[in-house]
Amino acid sequence: MIPLSIKQIPIDVSKVAEGMYVSKLDRPWLETPFIFQGFEIREQAEIDMLQRYCSMVYIDAERGQLSDDQVRRLIQMQRQPRKSSPQQPSRRKAKEPGKLIRWLQKLLTRIGLYRQAVTLASSGQEGYRIQTTVRAEADAARDAYRTLAKHHKQMMDRATIRGNVHTGELRRAVQPAIDSVLRNPNALAWTVFSRKRSSEKYNRSVGTAIWCLMFGRHLNFDRDMLEDLAMGGMLLDIGNSMLPKSIAATSGAITEEQKNLLRQHAEFGAKILADSQGVAQPVADMVRCHHERFDGSGYPQGVLGNQIPPFGRIAGIADCYDAMTSETPYSKPMAAYDAARALNDMRGRDFATEVVEQFLATMGMFPVASLVELNEGSVAVVLEQNPNNVLRPKVLLLLDQNRTPLPQPRVVEMRDLPLDATQSGALWIVSGHEHGAFGIDPAKIFK
Repeated sequence: MIPLSIKQIPIDVSKVAEGMYVSKLDRPWLETPFIFQGFEIREQAEIDMLQRYCSMVYIDAERGQLSDDQVRRLIQMQRQPRKSSPQQPSRRKAKEPGKLIRWLQKLLTRIGLYRQAVTLASSGQEGYRIQTTVRAEADAARDAYRTLAKHHKQMMDRATIRGNVHTGELRRAVQPAIDSVLRNPNALAWTVFSRKRSSEKYNRSVGTAIWCLMFGRHLNFDRDMLEDLAMGGMLLDIGNSMLPKSIAATSGAITEEQKNLLRQHAEFGAKILADSQGVAQPVADMVRCHHERFDGSGYPQGVLGNQIPPFGRIAGIADCYDAMTSETPYSKPMAAYDAARALNDMRGRDFATEVVEQFLATMGMFPVASLVELNEGSVAVVLEQNPNNVLRPKVLLLLDQNRTPLPQPRVVEMRDLPLDATQSGALWIVSGHEHGAFGIDPAKIFK
């Protein structure tokens, strides 16, 4: 048996291996790109990143996939005198983004979620390039959202009356959103989170379509695949058009009978698409499988693991994230940060681990337009992501420590500020708030 007194084992980063659970670093977590404070090493890229940022880490002997014998060897090695090594990797070693991108693409190719994009960055880098600022893209993003919302209403009306959809019209309607996401995905994310402040103005199908688009962009999908993702996201709940109107008007707790009826919407949606012309298979997969879960607990068919089509996996996590961050007839909205933590708890159960990790890499722990609270009690809205450190974005301070509006909102680049509480001006994010908290309307910032 492993001694109960041994829990955290300090080891040199050159000794870390897959299966180990890293519980502590030799530097603040917020100074590293690791989103979650504690994780099991599953890939070589995680080892590379640990060696890039740390000299020593702490392994939790009670978690991870190590055997008792392996843990005993670690304990014995830790008790031996440490020898200095000039070859020890420096935690300040320069990053190698190209290497990590190639690893990611290899992983996604293996699980069927990646193929080489047609439109790549003109600079020669792999992946799409940010072409404009959120502020410059704001008007186009709002117009794209309105186009999708208008078409969604028309599409639902047609499905109710005729039992099918016009895919040609839908294909045209999603083009402005694709263009906007390719230029700068954060502008449409800002629009979506701003609309969530008012449930009357927010359309869950449109929001989910945009999250699917952003995820596809992050995975470097080509335009045809992005088109399928946007169309599928818009159509996820088309089956609701075949449900009694009384179901849609239900709020609060629902009966088991109502729940069973609601669950039929995925099958109803699949039937509507079967009666429509020009529906691509990935789009049909999204509608049919967006409530299937990795562990087989989903519906309508209880499909298990990688039997769920790739686009169905994307639709499932995007729809789940949007539901958690929205006010619905059955639940209150969660802060984006809390939704990200909830998704992390679902990995390996509701969703494949790599799907969760890459979706959270797409959205970030603190998405653009989300409200956050800082360590000294002030409240800010996130303006821009920091791709090198997702926990240190650019924010706009709006409320002081007493939750009183600042006379003049102040932009803060958190990556430039110290983390050590003993240093003057140290700031870090401690939590997130739901959209619309404190009466803050992010939509007004770019007007």
